[in-house]
Amino acid sequence: MRPQIADLLPLTQVLPGARVLDLGCGPGTVPYARFPQLRFYGIDQFAHPDTRGWPKNACLALADAERLPWPDGCFDAILCNFVFEHLREPHVALRELDRVVQPGGLLYISVPRHSSMEDRLYRLMTRGGGHLQHYTLQNFLELMYQESGFKLEAMAPSPAAFTWLQTAPLGNLLRRLLYRAFRLWARATGHDPLASASYLLLFKMGRRRGLLRIARVCSACGCSIHGQAPRAPAPSRAVWPCPVCGFENLAV
Repeated sequence: MRPQIADLLPLTQVLPGARVLDLGCGPGTVPYARFPQLRFYGIDQFAHPDTRGWPKNACLALADAERLPWPDGCFDAILCNFVFEHLREPHVALRELDRVVQPGGLLYISVPRHSSMEDRLYRLMTRGGGHLQHYTLQNFLELMYQESGFKLEAMAPSPAAFTWLQTAPLGNLLRRLLYRAFRLWARATGHDPLASASYLLLFKMGRRRGLLRIARVCSACGCSIHGQAPRAPAPSRAVWPCPVCGFENLAV
């Protein structure tokens, strides 16, 4: 099991008999045989050859993330390892994950930071590589809070690994050259271009949904006003009063 996933989603602490959805599973995100007390349901568009050797506590379904073939609230935890950047309709897939997870259920998601050096090189060298979405931490969290009831529990920035080079011709050699070049860059500039290449995130299904938007902030007391911003005042009174301290703020 990848250490990063184990750190954020300790499957050994999930109750025996729990059902875990592995979205975009490929050959399997975690070694299912290490968790015989859990039941894993992998889903992907195509069957990876390694799925033939899965243990008895794992099964595979061929389907789309936007149309999951399971009833509401049937999973206790969900794994989604570097999948959302490949989805054409991530908001639809997220609503489906919201639907099939139980209240209090856990969701592990990892996504690449689109402006990272690794993702830029990946898109350049693979002509996009199937990455259809561009995520920052802010816009991904906005997507999560707008489309689902999942709330952030923990996160970890992850450095570049260039794992996608393992299957490329001379990939390991190129990998070593890249690491050496970027280490020299970091020493010369004090900036590591390989840091925070992706985000590893753990969410928990909560009761309240929606993204709270801050419309205005008082310049005197810092009180936030959320919801829809008030209409622009008439030119003769281009200020708005703070409902907490009464300070009249300039309308911008």
